Amino acid sequence: MKTPITISAGLAIVAGIFFSAFVTAPVTHAQPHMVYAVLQDEGNLAVVDPEKGRLIQRIQIGRKPDMIALNENDTKVYISNTGDVTVSIVTLSSRSVTQVLRLPVNRRGIYAGPLTRTPDGLKIFVAERSETADEDLRIYVIDTRKELIVRQFDGGKNIAAMSVSYDGGKLFVLNRGEGVSVYDAETCEKLGTVELIAGFAADAAGLACSPTAPKGYITYGTRNTVQAFNTESYKNTATIPMPKYKTGNQTDVVFGRDGRYAFVINRKNTLKEVNGVNVIDAASDTVVKLFNSGVVRRGIMTSPDGKICYIAAEDLKWYNMETLEHIRSISLRTTIAGIAVVNK
Repeated sequence: MKTPITISAGLAIVAGIFFSAFVTAPVTHAQPHMVYAVLQDEGNLAVVDPEKGRLIQRIQIGRKPDMIALNENDTKVYISNTGDVTVSIVTLSSRSVTQVLRLPVNRRGIYAGPLTRTPDGLKIFVAERSETADEDLRIYVIDTRKELIVRQFDGGKNIAAMSVSYDGGKLFVLNRGEGVSVYDAETCEKLGTVELIAGFAADAAGLACSPTAPKGYITYGTRNTVQAFNTESYKNTATIPMPKYKTGNQTDVVFGRDGRYAFVINRKNTLKEVNGVNVIDAASDTVVKLFNSGVVRRGIMTSPDGKICYIAAEDLKWYNMETLEHIRSISLRTTIAGIAVVNK
């Protein structure tokens, strides 16, 4: 004998069917993440739990912190304090500063500047930043296992960006207004240069190398063009025009951790343009999406599984990398610079 369905039970079933038809299941990923966001104006590192949707803790670091990089096993972060001549090392398990490295600088007006890491996380490169454009700058090499500065070398003037090739063998350095120099990541000897787009050299703004392939991208500000180059031959392989409605001023560029996409910060110059992030498909060298995220200073990073992209705009926002759609935002009520994303 079949059990009769009551009116209330029937209504519940109908309501359930109706609700499930119109509510999208929450976006999930294999491993929950923690986001570490550099709060530049506060001199703090924010610990954010995206799953809970809240700020967990603030960690005091240095003056005007900016760029951040992870060590080899994502247990520590290195942060360049651009108002100091220091790099803070934060141990993520204890959520505390466990070491501060002072750059061996004996000149006035020099501070810690751009910072990058090798793909394996065993080395961190940090460049000097100067208050004047004509100052010769040095680059320091940090061994992340020893937590020591183990080498330094001349890096030219006005260092705007640095990035290491996917095999860890070469360091690419963008000197604003001059060009891109290539150094051996082990010996620090200069190997050559990357030829920039003719007539665009003065506008070169950002640089990034793919973590998975011999490819790099260079941005050119208001020229609305991104240059693709080969990190082994240093030759130009493509020029990528910014499509209509995705133009403006392209500053920094960042590759996702799986190398599938690159993310180019776009700042509008006119009312018809949009503040956000242009997403480039690295396989086809084409712009496939504009994240309408608002003004982004620097912070862009994908999760270790490549499924989520976190973007530090006025709020911390994250996007589904399969659908390229916005998922959620959290307001930290202050300027966010670099960010790092790790598994919980």
